[in-house]
Amino acid sequence: MPSSWSLLNPLAWLETAVSGVLVAAHALLGALGLDPASGAAWVGAVVVLVVLVRLALLPLVLRQVRVSHRLARIAPQLRALQGRYSRPTGPGGRRQLTRDPAELARWRAEQKALHAEAGASPLSFLPVLLQLPVMVALARVLDGAARGHAVGLLTPVAAAQAGAATVLGAPLSASLLGGGDGGAGTLAAAALVVVVAVATWVTTHRQLALGTAPEALEGPVGQAQRMTVWLVPLAMAAASAAVPLGLLVYWASSAVWSLGQGAALLRWMPTPGTPAAAARERRLAAREVGV
Repeated sequence: MPSSWSLLNPLAWLETAVSGVLVAAHALLGALGLDPASGAAWVGAVVVLVVLVRLALLPLVLRQVRVSHRLARIAPQLRALQGRYSRPTGPGGRRQLTRDPAELARWRAEQKALHAEAGASPLSFLPVLLQLPVMVALARVLDGAARGHAVGLLTPVAAAQAGAATVLGAPLSASLLGGGDGGAGTLAAAALVVVVAVATWVTTHRQLALGTAPEALEGPVGQAQRMTVWLVPLAMAAASAAVPLGLLVYWASSAVWSLGQGAALLRWMPTPGTPAAAARERRLAAREVGV
């Protein structure tokens, strides 16, 4: 439990929860035959943490999918609304949203009313944001273990084991840029960075190509979305190179989960008006014909 001075510190409670999951998962893996002092046991414990966190977030993800469906259904109305408040900007016929303060206020009010009527809220990044405190807590637990400190529910023995555990010779506190053994451990960290980047790219690319309506990819907004297919994986790879190996295992496992989760949602819960939805309708029609 957190000490008395940190009872009101949410991060201290989160460290307790994260360390508790790690300890329980580590004990389970040890009971299944893994060496408790090995890196594999602690890597497995981190993977178990990822699975539990992502399962806990799944109801929120499904809720956001339903919200995206509602947004897709009102997208034509939103585009028509923007068209009413757009003005010609030049001889080429291009139009731009008005800059008149009064008209902008009316546009925002009508847009808000449409969202409220549809019960839609564009908070699609909330599941990702909710993972950030978990990752911060995990990084602090791993850092404490590397220094021999018992953080949260880690006992001194467990902290010593986690601090001494290695993956191909690299401690869990090492990073690609900040240390390792310069050999196999560095290669392991580099491989995980590649997993994070590739899984993120495939997930983002599939969502854009199959889970986005074609009209939403037109114009400057669509161009910006296409750029994210490359910018997001590059940013993830750059950030991954500096994080501890134990946290990198979390990122890589979470990226692979996102890849599978995204594929499942595109197949069984696609957003209306997207190529994925059209593909699902063709599959259902073919199944009915086959029956």
